[in-house]
Amino acid sequence: MASPLTPPGVLAYLTGAYAPLAILAYGSYADGSWGPDSDFDALVLTAGGPERHDMSVVGSVQLDAFVYPVSRFDEPFDPSAFPQLADAALLLDTEGRGQTLIDRVRAWRATQPLPTPEELRSQATWCRKMLRRAGRGDTEGLFRWHWVLVDSLEIFCLLAGQPYQGPKKSLRWLAEARPEAYALYSAALARPELPALERWIAHLEGLCASLPQT
Repeated sequence: MASPLTPPGVLAYLTGAYAPLAILAYGSYADGSWGPDSDFDALVLTAGGPERHDMSVVGSVQLDAFVYPVSRFDEPFDPSAFPQLADAALLLDTEGRGQTLIDRVRAWRATQPLPTPEELRSQATWCRKMLRRAGRGDTEGLFRWHWVLVDSLEIFCLLAGQPYQGPKKSLRWLAEARPEAYALYSAALARPELPALERWIAHLEGLCASLPQT
């Protein structure tokens, strides 16, 4: 049965085009955060045939569907190539292969080591260095400004013990769970002013104080 988050016509199109054994949706349509411009992200399992990347438009929805024969997931299989499937929603699963694939990716994710406190401190130190270089105000400095803003979101998540799951989910988590940090990060994004970025980096460094000593 189609998920209520499946746009009209998408499931019918995918089943008609590929006679799939399973359809796994992930991304914004799977977690409910979709908007008017969201793609429909999916992995489609078929009994055989070639791999495909289907970017058709169904109705007004842009597909971003990867079609694989089930043999693609025979051993040896590298779950790290499909981390998005850990949070996938099953739209179709005639033989249980879709759920098996999700379970394998989740099992892999559960075994991934977290960064050590020393590694996290090193990443926070890198952010401070990037802040100084961003302060030059030249083209390279502006590049480093954007670079540290992108990477520091993932670093903050790791410092807070929260897995980084891409910008959309991580920003939503930040807004809900850490509103003070969200306000600082939003300000640094919105205004290319050194004090705003410095406040964000200082807040990130503050989390390092609670890390255990090695």
